[in-house]
Amino acid sequence: MNQTASNLLMVRPVHFGYNEQTASTNLFQEKTTSTGIAQVATLEFDKAVERLRDASISVITLSDRKDLITPDAVFPNNWISFHENGTIVVYPMMAPNRRLEKRFDIPDILAEKHGFFYKEIIDLSIFEKQNQFLEGTGSLIFDHLNKKVFMAVSNRSSPKVLNELSNMLGYKPIIFNTQLLNGIPVYHTNVIMCIGNNFAIVCSELIEPSDRKMVLHQLEISGKQLIEITKDQTFSFAGNMLEVRNEKKDPFILLSETALNSLKITERKALESFASLLPVSIPNIEKTGGGGIRCMCAEIFLPKIAPPENFQISQPQTTAEFEQYFALRWKVLRKPWGQPVGSEKDELEETSIHFMATASNRSLAGVGRLQFLDDQTAQVRFMAVDEKFRGLGVGKLLMLEMESIARKNGRTILFLQARENAVPFYQSIGYRILEKTFLLYGEIQHFSMDKVIS
Repeated sequence: MNQTASNLLMVRPVHFGYNEQTASTNLFQEKTTSTGIAQVATLEFDKAVERLRDASISVITLSDRKDLITPDAVFPNNWISFHENGTIVVYPMMAPNRRLEKRFDIPDILAEKHGFFYKEIIDLSIFEKQNQFLEGTGSLIFDHLNKKVFMAVSNRSSPKVLNELSNMLGYKPIIFNTQLLNGIPVYHTNVIMCIGNNFAIVCSELIEPSDRKMVLHQLEISGKQLIEITKDQTFSFAGNMLEVRNEKKDPFILLSETALNSLKITERKALESFASLLPVSIPNIEKTGGGGIRCMCAEIFLPKIAPPENFQISQPQTTAEFEQYFALRWKVLRKPWGQPVGSEKDELEETSIHFMATASNRSLAGVGRLQFLDDQTAQVRFMAVDEKFRGLGVGKLLMLEMESIARKNGRTILFLQARENAVPFYQSIGYRILEKTFLLYGEIQHFSMDKVIS
C-alpha cells in the first residue's frame, strides 16, 4: 500500500472563473472583476504542469470540455479518486455546475491510452438527490498506510456518505468538526491537513476543541511527525500540499509559492527532511478558485495492466474440479460475510450448467452458473472471480460463454441479480438495470438486470 502516487491526473481549464455556486461555503474564494481570468488560469496551469514534468513527475493532462460551463474543472480531485486495489470512486458534488465536471470516459482513457486497469467504479452520485455530499480528496484525507480517512464535517462533507464509502474501502473514518469564521466550518479538509509518508501537516486551532485531541492522537499513533500551521497560513494554502513521487521514486512535496512564502524557516526545514519542496506559481487559481495545487491533482494509484493471461473456459467434470469450483464460490461470495461452507450451494445445482475459468498455470480464476428459467429466459448466478485475477477480463469471458450456451439452447434473454458494486461491470457488457431488489445479509444491495442475447 502506497501513501504517495507517482502518477497524477490534471484537467486543463477552459471556462475557469469565480464560481458563484460555491462561494457561500468556500471562504478562500475571492471575487475578481479582472477580464481574461480564464486565460491567466490556463497559463498558470501549463506552467505548473511543466514544473512538475521537469522534476520527472508523471502528469496526465486532459482538457476540459468546451460545451459546458465548469469554472472549477481545474480541481478534478473533488469528484474522482483512483485507488490501488483497482477501484475508482465518483463523488457527490454540492454545486450543480460542479456535477458537470464528471466524465465517465476518463477510466477508459486511463486504461486504453495509459495502461492502467480498474475493476469497479463506485458512483456515489445518488447521494446528490439526498443533499448529501462528499467531495473527493478535498473532503477526505487518506492515510493509506494505516487505512484511515480523515474528514472535517461541512455542507460539502457528509459523515453519512463517508461512513458508507469507508465500509466499502475498508478504511476507518476519523470525523471531526471545525470552525473557520463566524461559525462557518472549513469547507474542505485538505486546506487544513496534509498526510505524507512520515509527516502530517495540520491546523489544529481550527479543529473544535472537543475533537482536537482525538484528531492529533490519531495522527500521532500512525507514526506521523506533526507540523502545525496557523489559521493565517491556511489562508495562504499552507495546508493544501501533496507528497508525490517522481519516475525515480524521489519524494516531492507539491505546494504553491503562496504557501511556501507563508512557512517559517523551521517549518521548511522540517518538510525538507522528508522530501524536496516543489513550489508552483498559481496565485490567480488560488484566489479566484479557492483551491491550491493539491486540489489540481487527482492521484492515480491504479495498478498498471498486467500482461495478457490466457484463460480457458470449461465445465467442471471431475470431483476435484467441482470441489475447486464450490470452494472459490464460497471464498468470494460467502466467506467475507461469515457464512458457513455449504451456504454457497442451493437445490438447483444438479439441474444447472456450471462454468469455470482456468489460468495457464491451472489456477482457478473464476466461476459462474447458468440455469434455465423458462423457454425464453436463462439466469446467471453465483458469478465469482478470485481477487488476484480481477481486472483481467475473466468475468467477461465467463459471461460470453454463458450467453453463447444460453443462445444455443434457444433462450433469448439472460437475467441476473447483480450486487451493487458489480452493476457497472454488467452495464459495460450490455446489461440494463430493471429494478432495485433485495439486500443480502442485510447489507449487500442487489439489482435485477437483463440482456437480450438473441
